[in-house]
Amino acid sequence: MCLIKKILLISMLFTLAACSIGGSKSTRFYAISPIANQAQYHRSHLRIGVGPVQIPRLLRRPQIVIRKNNTELDLVEAHQWGGSLREDLIHAFEENLAILLDTENVETYPWKHSFNPNYQVRINIEQLDGDLGKTVTLKARWRLLQHSKILQVKHAVIHVPVQGNSFNAYVKAQSDAVYRLSQEIAAQLH
Repeated sequence: MCLIKKILLISMLFTLAACSIGGSKSTRFYAISPIANQAQYHRSHLRIGVGPVQIPRLLRRPQIVIRKNNTELDLVEAHQWGGSLREDLIHAFEENLAILLDTENVETYPWKHSFNPNYQVRINIEQLDGDLGKTVTLKARWRLLQHSKILQVKHAVIHVPVQGNSFNAYVKAQSDAVYRLSQEIAAQLH
């Protein structure tokens, strides 16, 4: 019985040692964030509805996606989204448009029945990836509606250089791309 306890204790120590020596890197988490600076709102009469915002199935996963070439992607296990990429994108569009359009009356889809937007922006993200240390590409189709009538349908292709070789720089470039699309949308509402 004593021998069995010693063997069990030694095997547990070896297991713990194996886990601590050269163990796997810890996972790092990221979020797309709005770029626009906080400001005082003055044009409260403008009401904007953001959404629905759609993303491809490829981006509906926790891993950050890196594009190796036109046909090969890398899903990076050690670098993941801290929450839902789709929800981060919706929040970033909402905040960016509120600041750019100088209104606090921006709500995301589905909005309350009492909210009646002057304009609605529907966004379909087709691509949001790139090459670490090089360029991020955002491809999106978006529609501007006024009281359910389509005013414009646009296709945006935005390229943003990644300022460094880190994943933090990569996600910052993705946030910059979302901001640039927000600027493009806001320009149609001025």
